Amino acid sequence: MKHRYWIFDMDGTLTDSMPIWAEVPYELVRGFGRTPAPDLGRVLLPMSALETAQYLITTYDLPLTIDSYTRAAMDAVDRLYRGVSLKPGVQQVLDRLESKGVRMCVCSATWQFMCERVLGRLGVLDKFQFVLTAGDGNSKHQPAVFYQALSRMGGRDPAQCVVCEDALYAARTAHDAGFTVIGVADAASAPDEKAIRAVSSQFLTSWSRLDWARV
Repeated sequence: MKHRYWIFDMDGTLTDSMPIWAEVPYELVRGFGRTPAPDLGRVLLPMSALETAQYLITTYDLPLTIDSYTRAAMDAVDRLYRGVSLKPGVQQVLDRLESKGVRMCVCSATWQFMCERVLGRLGVLDKFQFVLTAGDGNSKHQPAVFYQALSRMGGRDPAQCVVCEDALYAARTAHDAGFTVIGVADAASAPDEKAIRAVSSQFLTSWSRLDWARV
């Protein structure tokens, strides 16, 4: 294999978990015994994180402060993650890469501890050298986080590294920085499929369709 280093996104790439993010406010409200309005997601769509917290606390009379809201939201995310699974074929791909001595890591916008908890529950955390959080100042909108991941795995040349992504912005960042991109189909990013294909060496509608001769 010419690519000795692989960087994986988690949500929508390794796990079929993108839908949980739209469910978080509903789960949070239900967690306090309230009934969320059916159109809650539409109402919250234009709001910032702070505005969302203020709206939910006030509208549903939640026993929370702005400070404690974050912890409650994380708890809701954790409950939702318990229902997700690996995308079909992921286990087999990770096993084969491991058998070939490939170094792998996860680079996700989701909190590190949450990724580790999810991947540990799914039995694949030990396949990865580490989990790197790509949020705020370490965003996948910039290539630094991919360079950091490659360096921590012991690599230097982006051309020897595969980045697996379902999100267009991240796939484009990696491609423009010289990494080989494998695009992964997901319902949440379906409108961007054509653009993701344009920056990917392969676009997978299923992990079972990975062309090993090209990696």
